Amino acid sequence: MTQIAIFLVGQAVAIIIGLISIYVKVSLKLKELEIRVNVVEKQDDLISRKLDTIASQLNNLSIQLQNKQDRE
Repeated sequence: MTQIAIFLVGQAVAIIIGLISIYVKVSLKLKELEIRVNVVEKQDDLISRKLDTIASQLNNLSIQLQNKQDRE
């Protein structure tokens, strides 16, 4: 009877340790993914701002060319 109790306690401890280790691994992976998403979002914002600047400059060039054509 005591052997069964010791076996069951050992199994319960092993299951609890296993669940804790799974929880820690999943938490670390989620944090890592969150950090990666933040980095990618910052890069996307930077690229978007650069593209907006380029589009604005192209628009200004187009207006200048149109004004030149109107003068001629």
